[in-house]
Amino acid sequence: MRSHASRSRSWRETSCRCAARSARTIGAGSRSVVTRPDWFGACGYIYLWRDSGESGLVSIRLLVLIPVAAAISLALSAAVDAVALPLFLDTTGTILATALGGPVVGISTGVVTSAVNSLRNPTFWPFVAVQVIVALYAWMAARAGLFRSFKTAVPAGFGLGVIAALTSTPISYLVFGCTTTGGIALTTALGKALGLPPLGACFFGSFLADFGDKAVTFALVTSVLHGLSRRTAARFPWALRAIGAA
Repeated sequence: MRSHASRSRSWRETSCRCAARSARTIGAGSRSVVTRPDWFGACGYIYLWRDSGESGLVSIRLLVLIPVAAAISLALSAAVDAVALPLFLDTTGTILATALGGPVVGISTGVVTSAVNSLRNPTFWPFVAVQVIVALYAWMAARAGLFRSFKTAVPAGFGLGVIAALTSTPISYLVFGCTTTGGIALTTALGKALGLPPLGACFFGSFLADFGDKAVTFALVTSVLHGLSRRTAARFPWALRAIGAA
């Protein structure tokens, strides 16, 4: 067994106690040498790459959260698309993952969601930029504790709806000529029927869909967060702060 004599390892505060229990210690008089596991860390952490420090240390729980949250988004998106509702709900998992694990987890969830969604409907992929913006907005909302109640979550969702509409309108107009599928096509057609110019009808359709969609999504995520036990929520870095309990 090869040891690293006289070298100290810096560990994250959250995992050092478990590391002490799981690390291998070799006694040498009054001195001891502690070696770190090669790829799997203590307390449910995994090393994505080898390094001399801990930059590759990632929580397995957060890694698992990404596909689970993406699956939630995909299921809800397929459901509303099947019945042509003027909603998306494809950012539900993105917002939930962000509120639990932070912006990197949320952005990763959004990218995975868009990539998989584009397999059944290619129009989803160009809107991956919206997923990124949604994750960053949700992170700020979590930091501010806006998921603490529906009174704060729903208005925050309305605000995100405006930002999402402003982001998605140029994509929809320039890439698809504002011709998409599902419920958004209905709201855009309504804008055209009201006599709005093409770009105006495109924004009108996106605004109506996103305004309601993001409010509903924030309400759904708030319900899920408050449905978690405090013990479970405490295992995620942002959950308690998101609901105003930390």
